[in-house]
Amino acid sequence: MTAPAENCDVVIVGAGIAGLAAAGAAAAAGLKVIVLEKSRGVGGRMATRRLGAAVCDHGAQFFTVRGRAFGTIVAEAHAAGAVQKWCDGFVRATANGGGMLPPGDGHPRWRGSGGMTDLPKRLAATLPVDRCSVQCTTKVAAVAVVDDRVRLTCDEGRVIEARAAILTAPVPQSLDLMAAGGMLAQGGPAIDAEALRTLATIDYDPCFTLMLVLGRSSRVPAPGGIQFEAEGPAEGPIAWLADNQQKGISAVPSLTVHATAAFSRTHFAAPPDDVISLLLAAAAPWIDGPAGAVVVERSLHRWKYAQPTSIIPAPLIAVTTRPPIVCCGDAFAGPRVEGAASSGLAAARWLERVLGAGRGS
Repeated sequence: MTAPAENCDVVIVGAGIAGLAAAGAAAAAGLKVIVLEKSRGVGGRMATRRLGAAVCDHGAQFFTVRGRAFGTIVAEAHAAGAVQKWCDGFVRATANGGGMLPPGDGHPRWRGSGGMTDLPKRLAATLPVDRCSVQCTTKVAAVAVVDDRVRLTCDEGRVIEARAAILTAPVPQSLDLMAAGGMLAQGGPAIDAEALRTLATIDYDPCFTLMLVLGRSSRVPAPGGIQFEAEGPAEGPIAWLADNQQKGISAVPSLTVHATAAFSRTHFAAPPDDVISLLLAAAAPWIDGPAGAVVVERSLHRWKYAQPTSIIPAPLIAVTTRPPIVCCGDAFAGPRVEGAASSGLAAARWLERVLGAGRGS
């Protein structure tokens, strides 16, 4: 027996920065919103993990502020103590660690006060509970259109119907959800063919992230981050190295090692221990002593959709208008935190105009 459908004005798939920014704007417009997130917590790739006494940011490492809308979000979070400035730039190095250039380009880099999840947690905590519900550990299985409404079916059998939907998951996953709901089949709902062709061009690079807890301070220079520059075919395995203790989020020494896209693609299906060994060897110059003696704990995370390889200039793409279904996220307004947030805000404002603010479901 099918469970009765829950109803709302806008259903949002994904509680990363794009989904939470969209939820805040839609709820502020008087719309009833449900946010569905498959993970245990909010934040998406703004991710922080604890390893014993150590804290490691293992997704996005920082964010910048360029525009007014995101600037307002950051200013409010800063006033609340959720975010703070980290530095004005990072040390740059060639793949083998040579040719190091000092940090500083004059543009502030920001971080969560206790980790990168602090900003999305702040956004989730400030959503109005009477108009917005964030539901974690809820995996959407299909997105469909039934009688001019969006119908989402979840793995546990729940059904949610809405007047509109915002899909913030990586675009290949959003397309899979629509395909599972029959939206892409011949004879399905009226879908913008050009929009689908554009969405189909969006791809993502994977990324391995190695988190290391150390028994003594690292050799990473201040302010605690190294960006490695590609050298063509000689590109090394590491793209980014961060000292979380210098960053100010970890009480004990710990490193975050982001692999390059090329390394991650090549070794994506390799045994985790092999990947750890290769990345540990590459990071050895910044560990003060033999890794076997200094590394206290290690953990590897594999991001399948780490960063879009191509960016859509528009902040969103509407797949349908009856009912409105829009895709947004970091592949639309820029592959950074601010771009994702701005894309979510734009999607909510577009839906507000289409639906008419404040009308109930």
